[in-house]
Amino acid sequence: MKSSHVNLSTIFLLLSTLFNFAFAVDPIVYVKGMIASTIYDGIDFYGLEPSSSEYSTEYSYIPYIVFPNGSVIPNGAAKEYEWKVIGGDVVGENNKDKVSAKWYNTANYNGGAPTKSVRLTVTFTWKANNVNYTKKITSIRPSGANEAQPIEVKYISVPSSISFNGSTVGNGSTLAYACGAAAKTLSIPAVSTDPAAPVTYYFYYPANWSGPASSNTPSVTVNTHANSGGVIKVEAKRNDSNFRTKISFNITRPLPTIPTINSGPILLCAPKDITASASNATSYNWASTGGITVSSPGNTNVAHLTGVSDGTVKVSATNSVCGVTTAYSTPVQVKRSAPLPASLLVTANGGGSPDFMCNGAGVSLNAYTSEPETKFSVWTTSDPANAILNSNGGTAYFNSYVNNCYGVDVTASNCFGSVKKGITICVDNCLKDGTVYEIYPNPANDFIYITFEDKGDAKALPETISIYSEASAKEVKSISAEEFVLTDDLNNKKTISIQVSDLPRGTYYFQLVHSTQVLEKVRIVLN
Repeated sequence: MKSSHVNLSTIFLLLSTLFNFAFAVDPIVYVKGMIASTIYDGIDFYGLEPSSSEYSTEYSYIPYIVFPNGSVIPNGAAKEYEWKVIGGDVVGENNKDKVSAKWYNTANYNGGAPTKSVRLTVTFTWKANNVNYTKKITSIRPSGANEAQPIEVKYISVPSSISFNGSTVGNGSTLAYACGAAAKTLSIPAVSTDPAAPVTYYFYYPANWSGPASSNTPSVTVNTHANSGGVIKVEAKRNDSNFRTKISFNITRPLPTIPTINSGPILLCAPKDITASASNATSYNWASTGGITVSSPGNTNVAHLTGVSDGTVKVSATNSVCGVTTAYSTPVQVKRSAPLPASLLVTANGGGSPDFMCNGAGVSLNAYTSEPETKFSVWTTSDPANAILNSNGGTAYFNSYVNNCYGVDVTASNCFGSVKKGITICVDNCLKDGTVYEIYPNPANDFIYITFEDKGDAKALPETISIYSEASAKEVKSISAEEFVLTDDLNNKKTISIQVSDLPRGTYYFQLVHSTQVLEKVRIVLN
């Protein structure tokens, strides 16, 4: 019987709890502004300042919870908050017992529905009779309407376009306006407000322009400057707010650009005409230096050049309507003399100084100059009998199989004369890895000696030495490394002795062969 009594008590308790829940009253959740004294005070809901990237106003809201008699949820229940902000940005977090928001500058209603609102959902958690309970309750308006709290800002629309001198452009545009001072109309379409409010328009002009600073109408007359341009801006502000919307555009004036002379450096063999180019120019102002004379009847973009010696020519541009003259162009060199040796350059194989060459390696020479209309013609060498020199204009090929230093000259000329540019190329024996060797005597009789400067490096020695006849172009003798007769001189240099007394007298080429290196040839004469 005792066990039955416990079961009946438990059933009674459960039925009592269900009865209480069935007839319980929930707490009522409202949203209250931090500034307002009561939930019925709309100071935080209506007539608010909107925010933008330039204007920032925050409004804060807190829960206001009423626990009526008979509430099954106890006043001490744990609470979690979830704020929902529409038409604005939450500042910070939206899950605290306070939320801050910045409201957008948009129309307050769309088809009668609010575009901005704030609402709160509170999750209550409590425990009764060893049972855990959770319930979510969403806020209502003070009027009792089960909906979010609408927000109204002092809305003012953004100007859609701006008109000047009969042209209409959008925000950030650029408008070209001819030079000259005049009175012109500047206007924007009237902005809209919600709630309705009077508006003041503020006007900002480029330097040296003038006009009204503000007006209660969106159209004013401005006085332009003859040639200055810049930004024109119009701001619109409700008289009951600090928030402003704005539109701006850039005015450009057709000022002349710095001219460009349509020529590089000039060789003035005879009087000639040159031209220049500039935008928005009504006239050109030519000037010269040195022994050059420039003239331009009518101050046009065409000029006539004469002269007696070297100099320069330059030009500026003027726009008479704008009253502006540019700086001078970059001067152009005008030459009336023979080429200068100092202006000439000769390089080897596309770059570097051609002062040394390995015996038989050959080198490509290139002549350069910055002087105008200069031509390269004749290439000569100081020892044509022992050198190969082929040329074409500013390029040449030089080679020699005889160790010596050779002078190489190239002639540069223009209509005023010619000059020579001289260089020296020394020829010596060397292997591909840079090892220098000497073959002597030359001419020779009975023996040829090959001395290597690399004292102790056996790798510097060739594997085979072949001798070719210049007359037949055939190999006439070959000596392998095993046949080399090696001696060391006082400086420990290694010398190979080769007997040539058995060869007919004449001209031969000695070829040193290395397994990993290019073959080298040296021209030897046997007497």
